Amino acid sequence: MNCRCDAPLADGFYVCATCGESLAYALAEVDGVVEVLDAGVARSSLTAGYGERVSSSGALHAPLPINEAVFDARRALHVYLMKTSLRIAETAGPLSLRTPQALASYLLVNLDVLRRQDWAPAVEAELRKLLGEAVRSTQPPGERVNVGECGYVFENVACTNPLTPLRTQDEITCKVCGTSWDVKARQRDAIGGAWLAIGYPATIIRALAAYGITVKPKHFENWVARGHLEPAAEQNGRKQYRVNEVWAVARKMAKTKVL
Repeated sequence: MNCRCDAPLADGFYVCATCGESLAYALAEVDGVVEVLDAGVARSSLTAGYGERVSSSGALHAPLPINEAVFDARRALHVYLMKTSLRIAETAGPLSLRTPQALASYLLVNLDVLRRQDWAPAVEAELRKLLGEAVRSTQPPGERVNVGECGYVFENVACTNPLTPLRTQDEITCKVCGTSWDVKARQRDAIGGAWLAIGYPATIIRALAAYGITVKPKHFENWVARGHLEPAAEQNGRKQYRVNEVWAVARKMAKTKVL
């Protein structure tokens, strides 16, 4: 039996020594990342929304602000470290402290026990994913795009929570049902749903922008003037175009860098 990296495994192990060392490095990053997350939560007092006012003794006051992205990232990392630690606790011994830093240290000390679990090969990838999301959550907010409602169906009920990832984000997890989605795939599906729709230039530009596709009005005019786009209809003297044709020209021009 070989490790996921194809290296031979010692008896009883599911992660080789080299991959174990790589996992150890990921666990060692937890302390620094959590420190950054905690600082990010503290700084959110200048930017986060305050939500509804609450009353504790008759007088209304605003609750403490919270940066939801940072809070969620920290919680996800903490929960995963806790679950992983609890899975080996029967063999490795009971947990003492349960902070993210303490759990990471616990896993480091018991790395050989962890490497003997048949589910261990997936730990590093998941941990690095959570660490990456944690770091991104502390970065300044960027431009967000709309990729539609979640749509996950459970017991014949569809989740209607809107998904608005950052323009640079590859994956988004629904905060209501916890389903993860590929952002690019969602963009393609959303555009595909309106593939044959027609509209005025400004309407199409705004619609594509909502899905992370930028088309400048001047470029649209150039494409029409050069014959790259032909009107699909005309209403009240205003020309309308097809969404799929505008998208196709935008992709072509982006590749050739001729706008």
